[in-house]
Amino acid sequence: MCSQGLGALKPFLAIYCLCLVLGCKAKPSGAHRSDGALPDQARELGYSLQWEDAFHELDKTFWTIGLKDTLSGDMVPGAHGRYLLNEKYDAYYTPEDVYIEDGHLVLRNQKRNIKGSSPEGSFAYSSGWVMSMHKVFFNTGYLELKAQFPTGTKVWPAVWLIPEDLSWCPEWDLFEYFGHRNDRGPDLMGMHLCYDSWPDQKWTSYFITEFDKKFKADKWHVYGFLWTSEYAIWYIDGKEVRRLEAKGIAGWPQKNMYIVLNNGTRTEAPEGDTKWPNYLKIDYIRLFSN
Repeated sequence: MCSQGLGALKPFLAIYCLCLVLGCKAKPSGAHRSDGALPDQARELGYSLQWEDAFHELDKTFWTIGLKDTLSGDMVPGAHGRYLLNEKYDAYYTPEDVYIEDGHLVLRNQKRNIKGSSPEGSFAYSSGWVMSMHKVFFNTGYLELKAQFPTGTKVWPAVWLIPEDLSWCPEWDLFEYFGHRNDRGPDLMGMHLCYDSWPDQKWTSYFITEFDKKFKADKWHVYGFLWTSEYAIWYIDGKEVRRLEAKGIAGWPQKNMYIVLNNGTRTEAPEGDTKWPNYLKIDYIRLFSN
């Protein structure tokens, strides 16, 4: 994913939300559903559950639909409007493409003609986006979610983290599925870090090629991400799939960062074998820290 821009987080809001997420445990919206033990590395760090959402409802104390926080008026850095990040996306985000079904958060991609107001324009696709800006954020910890990803050359769903202070970078791309990239081809799961500040940002990227072929992206998997001051580890179904050491990265993230969950369509990608509508589904999301 990619966002740009600078801003200032309102101090009273930051203090309130820091208490909400790290100073006290947020009340879960539903029963905790565990799919196994914490990874050894997270358990050894003494992490405990700080927050979770099991998606029995869309809890607006946790999530905002779209790219603008309604309380503060703050926007995702670099956003072209409340419902579009930038020109790399060609689906307009809508509230009706975000809903709860059978205890899952559903973020839907549709192929349809739609008139947008923020930004203004005509779009051939719509999609769903939620974020936890100023509501749920953390600085180091273990984040886990159980999810089904959509497939097809046009799709571009992701789970990622952006700084609370509205700076960019850093950015953690935890799990970012590309149906197609012109520079790398089809069927890729990306796991990246963007560090240092725009416009001098740098990337360290990693891709699992033939992801759908190897993992069956549209099946349920448990996706985990461990972020410490010394390293980061990505997991799928409890198995380590990428490790990144902080050593040698001067811009290693040390900021509070919030969560983005979005489906999407990629402007440069052809429709190809994409089926409509398609869905990114989240069964639960959990945050562990100490």
